Amino acid sequence: MGTTADKLNKLKESKAAIKAAIEAKGVENVGEILSEYPAKIAAIPTGDEYAFESQMLILPVRSTAITTKEGKTAAVATNDHIKIVDADLKHYTVKEWNERSVANGFDNELIAPPVGFSLECNGIRTILYWPWQGEYYATSGSTSKSSNAMQHSVFEYDQMTGAREGTDYHGTVDENLGTHAAGSHFAADWSVTVTEDDKFELYCGNTKQRWIMEKNCGNVNAMIADNYAERLEAMYVQNEWLRHRFAICSGITSSEVEGTITDVEILNSVGVQAQVGEDMFFFINGQNTGLKAMYNTNNRYSVNNAYYFTPDHAEWLYEQQKANGVNMNDTGVNSAERPLLSPGAKGAEAITVDGYWYIITPYISRPGNSGTNYDWNMADSHAVYYIKSLGKYMAGEKELYPYWTNKNIISGLINYLNSYEKWDIPGVLGGNVWSCVRNGGGYGWYVGMGNGNLYTTNTNGTYSVVPASAF
Repeated sequence: MGTTADKLNKLKESKAAIKAAIEAKGVENVGEILSEYPAKIAAIPTGDEYAFESQMLILPVRSTAITTKEGKTAAVATNDHIKIVDADLKHYTVKEWNERSVANGFDNELIAPPVGFSLECNGIRTILYWPWQGEYYATSGSTSKSSNAMQHSVFEYDQMTGAREGTDYHGTVDENLGTHAAGSHFAADWSVTVTEDDKFELYCGNTKQRWIMEKNCGNVNAMIADNYAERLEAMYVQNEWLRHRFAICSGITSSEVEGTITDVEILNSVGVQAQVGEDMFFFINGQNTGLKAMYNTNNRYSVNNAYYFTPDHAEWLYEQQKANGVNMNDTGVNSAERPLLSPGAKGAEAITVDGYWYIITPYISRPGNSGTNYDWNMADSHAVYYIKSLGKYMAGEKELYPYWTNKNIISGLINYLNSYEKWDIPGVLGGNVWSCVRNGGGYGWYVGMGNGNLYTTNTNGTYSVVPASAF
């Protein structure tokens, strides 16, 4: 039999193990009094109580004991309804993740990296991935940039919410409509109609393309909408619809099947990357179309609206880009010194229409602004195309608000991953974050992570963007 000292040591070790087990189940302030442990065990949330907790907006903050690389013990603010998600989309409590790291000797190469966290509270179940990180350069190619934030979408976004049809204004090229002359349009008509299964069909007469979109994905007040995946898809569909509506003819014939899409290169007159000061032209299959790679100025619905992006504006911007040595391929800011405006965004493409290649160019309009402030309204909806390229949807305010109410728990999770495991992931959000819900043609909702308030603002603002997916 062991000595009295041995028995006391075993009792001490058992007490410490019991205390750690209780704390791991989310019970706070366990203390050192052994006689109180039965009550603490009874306080462990289980069954219906645990399920009920998942409906709370503000989750209880608990403390999880973790083991460091040095073998020491530390406490991390946690709640098991917020879990770490890895690249294999497996969910782990902080304790489970830490135990695996201890077993692997904290070798990050042996496990799939953390890509975000799952959030189960307030009646939602979603995965929120790390926010976009990158540098956002001005359209003109100037050195100014915004980091780790992007525009929601083009300032004016004609988001169709009902059946309608119309004709686009194309200015001085109207006399060439349907002639296939370089720089002309095939047609100007467009429509949004209701299908037999009660969806929207968007038709572009210029390139004969059609898109299907769910109803109830348009503008609506915040805290009402929750079909975020459908809303992201609707914004993507309408972006593509607009891009095609303002396609221009290259004047080059095509033997490809109607609707075939190919890449367009933007090079100098002899077919190589333009240097500073050189003109830039659209090339299709190695052939120079003779059309300068300036922005399409045809996105306007009336002749005399001075607020729209005019040919004079396009000329000014084009000269700035030449002076700054901008590579116009992809999104227009793609030189070694000036990274892509946002990943996933589209540049120029060409599509076969009636035996000719039509160039689908970036469109621009900027209502309500004057002067030479051209740093916004680059092609397409940056956040939309970025999120679409990931196969996710953009988080909505019903998911971002619980992020704010539980920032202390999320902060603890992120601090653990960065401080104890050196993952170098983005810190907890403290600024403004875009919601996927729009409010009118030029406004979108966002959540201020500093105070938790919900606001709307012009979509040309640069805020954080959080991808999301359901689980």
